[in-house]
Amino acid sequence: MIEIAQIPLILEEIPPKGIHIFIHGKIQRKTIRFLLDTGASKSVIDQDFANRMFPSARRIETEHLTTGLGANIPNAVFLKLRGIKAGKYHLKPITFAVIDLSVVNQAYTSAKLEPVVAILGGDILNKYRAVIDYRQRLLQLLVED
Repeated sequence: MIEIAQIPLILEEIPPKGIHIFIHGKIQRKTIRFLLDTGASKSVIDQDFANRMFPSARRIETEHLTTGLGANIPNAVFLKLRGIKAGKYHLKPITFAVIDLSVVNQAYTSAKLEPVVAILGGDILNKYRAVIDYRQRLLQLLVED
C-alpha cells in the first residue's frame, strides 16, 4: 500500500538571507538532521561520519569524475545502506556519495548551525516523489507501507 508520508520540515536561516531545509531522521539508530538539497543530483554522506558509523561497510569506487560543492572529485566513492528513516518512515535502499563535507560545515559553524552529515538529493526526492510544502512546513513523500 502506498502512503503519503508527512515529515516536519526544519527551516534554518543561513546568512545572508538564505534558508536551508532539514528533516530529522536516522541512520542506524543515530538521529541526525538531513539537509534537503533539490539542486543536488545525488544524496551525500560526510566522509568522516561514514568512516565512523560504517567502518567495515563496503565502498563502491568508480573512476568517474564527480562534481559537487564547487569542485571536481576524481574516483568517486559510494556507500550503499540498507535504508534510512525519514521521520517515522523507512526509505530503502539508499546509495550515498561519500564526500568530505568539512567546507560546508565550516560555513555552518560560522552561522552557528549544526554540522551536516547527510544530504538528501534529487535521486531520493525524485524516487519518493517529494513535495516540499513551505506553508505547512512539511515534506511529503510517497512511501510503501
